[in-house]
Amino acid sequence: MMQNETVSERHLALLWHTLGVTPERREPYRNHFVADPGHYAMPDLQGLETEGLMARARTPAFCCPDDVVFIVTDAGRRLALRLLPEPPKQTRYDEYLCSEYSESFADYLGINVPEYETRGHFQRDTEYRMFRRGNSHLGEPWIYGEWARTKKEAKASYKAALKANWAARRSVA
Repeated sequence: MMQNETVSERHLALLWHTLGVTPERREPYRNHFVADPGHYAMPDLQGLETEGLMARARTPAFCCPDDVVFIVTDAGRRLALRLLPEPPKQTRYDEYLCSEYSESFADYLGINVPEYETRGHFQRDTEYRMFRRGNSHLGEPWIYGEWARTKKEAKASYKAALKANWAARRSVA
């Protein structure tokens, strides 16, 4: 049995893999690792076996006779689960992906995304204007850029209008 509770990251990774656990999935759903004598992890698996964290099990008939099946012992399982890192904090994007919301992520966040308007006939005399819809509940005005020949120019005009709007709102406050 292992005297000291320190175990390498590589050994921990093997224990976690054998049990099928991750920070997000903390309940083991398997307990086997099949390796042939030349497997890259064989020295580590044997080291875990020496420490009492893994043991050999019967090799099933469908495996090659040289294959070795390792299972995590109760002590190995307790150690692996205790040292499993906490799951990462769920982000707003993770919440969005798990939700049943069918609109864009920007809509989910309540971001008022600018849009383009087009006028003219096909490519000859097409003009573009970028704008953002205002939220009347929050007292936000609609913001329009100037009509321009390219989307790049329309975006620059919109950004200037947006900047002027913010400056005007700050001067009032």
